[in-house]
Amino acid sequence: MKKLKFFGIGCLACIFVGLMTIAMFSKPRPDGSKAEQYKEPEDDLYKSPIQMVISKKGRRLYVVCENNNVLQVVDTKRKKVIAEIPVGRRPYGVALSPDEHYLYVSNRWDDTITMIDTKTLKTVRTIPCGPDPHGLVMDKQGEVLYVACLYDNYVSLISMRTFKEIKRLSTGNQPFEVALSPDGRYVYVSNQLTNPVPFRTAPITEVTIIDTHKKIVVDRRMLFSTDIAQGLSCTPDGKFVFVALESPKNLIPETQIYQGWMVTYGLAILEAKPRGRTALLLLDQMDYYYADPFQIVFTPDGRYAYVSSSAVDAVSVLDVEKIKEVLEVKEGEITASDEKLRRYARHLALSDQYVVKRIRTGYNPKGMVVSPNGRFVYVANRLSDSITIIDTRRQEAVGTIDLGGPKKITLLRRGEYLFNHSTISFQKQLSCNTCHPELHVDGLIYDIAVDGGMGGNLVDNRTMRGVAYTAPFKWTGKNPNLARQEGPRAAQLFFRSHGFEGKDRDAVVAFIESIPLPPNRCIPSSGKLTPSQQRGKAIFERAYTNDGRYIPIANRCITCHPPPYYTDRKMHDVGTKAYFDTEGDFDTPQLNNIHESYPYLHDGRCWSLEEIWTLYGTEDLHGVVNDLTKQQLNDLMEYLKTL
Repeated sequence: MKKLKFFGIGCLACIFVGLMTIAMFSKPRPDGSKAEQYKEPEDDLYKSPIQMVISKKGRRLYVVCENNNVLQVVDTKRKKVIAEIPVGRRPYGVALSPDEHYLYVSNRWDDTITMIDTKTLKTVRTIPCGPDPHGLVMDKQGEVLYVACLYDNYVSLISMRTFKEIKRLSTGNQPFEVALSPDGRYVYVSNQLTNPVPFRTAPITEVTIIDTHKKIVVDRRMLFSTDIAQGLSCTPDGKFVFVALESPKNLIPETQIYQGWMVTYGLAILEAKPRGRTALLLLDQMDYYYADPFQIVFTPDGRYAYVSSSAVDAVSVLDVEKIKEVLEVKEGEITASDEKLRRYARHLALSDQYVVKRIRTGYNPKGMVVSPNGRFVYVANRLSDSITIIDTRRQEAVGTIDLGGPKKITLLRRGEYLFNHSTISFQKQLSCNTCHPELHVDGLIYDIAVDGGMGGNLVDNRTMRGVAYTAPFKWTGKNPNLARQEGPRAAQLFFRSHGFEGKDRDAVVAFIESIPLPPNRCIPSSGKLTPSQQRGKAIFERAYTNDGRYIPIANRCITCHPPPYYTDRKMHDVGTKAYFDTEGDFDTPQLNNIHESYPYLHDGRCWSLEEIWTLYGTEDLHGVVNDLTKQQLNDLMEYLKTL
């Protein structure tokens, strides 16, 4: 009996400690994640190389490592890391000055550029920049640095004399990467997401072309039926620009994934001159897809192009002369008929004519560079902490450079790999990252044929950032937790093969729940709201209209959107049911960093916050706003952006 009594007390103690531990881990974090619940020491030590640049002599590789916020210097002859330089938070892009005296690294979460002396390998200056800087490139004279600022949709021109911004040029939606023409005349900008388009129409991404002499935008090349345009590069002769992107089929039911009609991946080939023609060619095969293309590089003679496909751990080798034959290029111009170009853009059997090799790499290949002599291609394997070396004569991988990350694969690292790999889907057609680039949204509306329906219950994509404490999931609220979302529901609605199961499901769930919210640039640096934001906060929390009418508690903004995540995690009918919806109740979305998550409403019909009420909130079912003046509505929008 004494043993039994002791055992019982021990059990109660264990349960108490366990409950206290759960309570401690479950306490909401400011960044909206459960990272501390899952993290192991190794998770802070992974390198996660993302972009690179190579010296003119080819002896040094400068590698941006986004996970632990450093720039690594790699000796290509010795194949080892010789230095590691701290930079800002979440670094991404890297560029060399023309004289190679300085390196420039964009720091996404700090909104800065780190300037590094290549001789001393020390930081000499931190340059303020626009929000969320991505790709960057310097002009031929070394006078102006062009930086793609993804958050606010512009390219920032920074003087290298004063280290201050001298101009902003508007781009498409989410400028991602930049490239300088070989003669230095133009800067080309890829834009990750579609520009705003009418409801239920095909997406259109933009390539923005900037004249470096006049410092103005001289062309906005529209790429129809495309999305997620990331890497881009100019051919060495300067006549064409290649852009890596996807071609989604989001206007048809997702059940068509069996016919290869859900999403395809390829290249936009642009005549480099302003107002030139554009063609689209696929990387995919009839029964195998090369999901999430990221970067493109060319051999110095322009004969071969290399494209990294991050969701299948492979690099495709393309014969550029064969591509020119397909497109009937004559004197630097695409002469194939419009009818042919339309057919080629969807032709899954065409890649055999110009893809000469598929080369296996490490996990999640991203940035690439070619050695100046054209002998080697270096590929940054983001989730292997390594660089694959490809011999361009043999067209095969001939070596690996270890960047020194942990060898242990933690739960979060395993989940991150599964999130970014397409092995889960039918014919490897898409990964989680395909629809959630950078753990966010792709700006598309999908017909996922929910519950067997087709052409109904259309849904807008939702972010993965800061979702750990915002269950249930899906606009219908049918998934009580992420385990169901990533398991049987993912199998039924998205991957059309099988969902994540067992330990893989646990790893993916842990990874998603560990995703934090990025910094909110709409919050003043002082931490104090502006007068406009303060007025907006009062409207958000108000109980009476301008004319003194009482607003029922259930119809106040703050009731359904309470802090800290601004969702009550319940279903509501706010009057937004459309003709294609079978039900009118929708899950309350979290509003954190809402400024970055457009389009809005359950079906993505609104491209701005204002449209939620000025076009679709006229009955005051989604909060009471019709008494507001234009200034008050503006104030409310400004406050919402700070959440």
